[in-house]
Formats: sequence, structure tokens, C-alpha cells
Amino acid sequence: MESMLRNWRTILAFMAPAMVLFLAFVLYPIGMSLYYGMFSWDLIHKMRFVGMGNFIRMIRDDDVFPVAVRNIFFFMGTSLVLQLILGYCLAVLLTGGVLFKNAFKNIYFLPAVIPSVAIGLLWSFIYSPDVGIVNGLLRAVGLGQFARPWLLRTGSSLWAITLTLSWQYTGYAVVIFVAAIQNIPPEIREAARIDGAGSFRMVRFITIPLTMDVIRVETVLVAIGSLKLFDLVFIMTQGGPVHSTEVLATYIYQRAFRQFEYGYGDALSLVLLGLCLCMTILINRVFRSVRVEY
Repeated sequence: MESMLRNWRTILAFMAPAMVLFLAFVLYPIGMSLYYGMFSWDLIHKMRFVGMGNFIRMIRDDDVFPVAVRNIFFFMGTSLVLQLILGYCLAVLLTGGVLFKNAFKNIYFLPAVIPSVAIGLLWSFIYSPDVGIVNGLLRAVGLGQFARPWLLRTGSSLWAITLTLSWQYTGYAVVIFVAAIQNIPPEIREAARIDGAGSFRMVRFITIPLTMDVIRVETVLVAIGSLKLFDLVFIMTQGGPVHSTEVLATYIYQRAFRQFEYGYGDALSLVLLGLCLCMTILINRVFRSVRVEY
């Protein structure tokens, strides 16, 4: 067995299926996007080579592109704060002496298994200016002056989508953090209790440091998921009003499949890919430096 694992032909044979899939579904699409991003093409007329023209255009002439970039970082920042912090606090509570903890875990995780399209439609009705629950509750408690079309105003639409996004995925973070906390050896907790550590010090010096790798992974997942956000925005606002909730994924869709600017859409997709890679590297470096403190 040991000699077989040292045989490079055997290693390549086991790696070949995964490498073929990786080349076909990751590297090849990225390469083709890079190629088509250098052209102006509408699927009807002949492709016209523009080089870096699409990238220059999005920086110099496109007014929607910076709004879309700003919005994805807004969603990423709010999601990191709401989903990670709230999810971790709930996980700490659920791993304590809370009654019906399994029922609570199921309740928190339930929105994560509901299709995003259904959640987008559900919350669109909740935010409805006429029949929505939010405005109905405000009117019922005498605060009707605060009722508004939440998804139709530039000042409230971003926050409305943010709350929906956090409601959907906070339970996912809770389940991951609960599993990480439960994986901490009980001997370490018992030793800390014998030394007189209270609940806060237990979380600060035991739970958080020993689950730091899981926190890092979940941070990357939340950040990349926020950068690639498409379905909720498309269902709830389609990037409106006046592109105020536009994100890169919806803008790519608008340019490529509604305005038939496939070359420009590929250039935008490459920017999104670059942002995802940069954020992954940045988050890993930040957590590597934070780990030194513990």
C-alpha cells in the first residue's frame, strides 16, 4: 500500500478525474471569460477586439459599476457583523444549558434550506407597502407615520435586503459554530472551570481561540457569498430603485442577457472573480495575524 501511494502514476490516476472536472468547470470558463472580456460582442454581429477597453470603460464611463461594487461591500460588511456575531452568540447559548436546544437549532437553520427565490417572494410581501406585515404592525401600534414602501426607496431598500439575507443565513452560521464548539475537548473546559473561569472568560479564552479556524472558514463563506449575491436582489428589487440595490451579479446579468453586451458582462465577471480571490486572501492573512495574540 505504501509503495503504491509513492508511485506517481497511481497518484495521477487518482487525481485525474478531479483535475479533469476542475479544468472543465473552473479553469476553462475563467479562460474563456478572459478571452471574451477582450471583445465587444452581441452574439449577432462579428466580435470586435477592444483589448482592455471594457475594463477602461467600466472605470471611466460606467456610473452603475461603482454603485454595484459599493453595494456588494455593504452587504458583505453587514452580513459579517450580523451573521457571524449573532450566529456565534446564539451558538454559545445553544451549547450551554438552554432548554429545547435541538428545537431551536432546527428553527434557526430552517430558513437556510428554503430556496432563495421563495424567501425573496416571501419578504417582498412582508415589505409590501399595502398588505405587508411590517407596515401593518406599524399602523397597529400607532406608528403609521413610519410606514413606507421599503423596497421602493433608496434609503431603505438596501437595509431591507440585508435583514432578509441575515435572516436566511444566520442559522447556517449557528449550526457550523455549534458543531465547532461541541468539538472542543471537555477536559479543557473542565480544567478552566476548576481554575475559576466564569462564562465570559470561558468564551474569551477557551471557546473563541479553539474555534478560530472555523470562524475563519465561515468568514470566508459569508464574505464570498455576499460578493456573489444575486437571487435575493433580483427577486426583491431587480437592482432598483434607480440601481440603488444593484450588485455585480445582477449587473452582469443585465449587461450580458438583457442588453446583449457579452464581452462587457465577461469583463464584469472577471472583476467579481478578482474581488472574491482578494477577499479570501485578505481574510486568511488577517486571521493568521490574529492567531498570534492567543
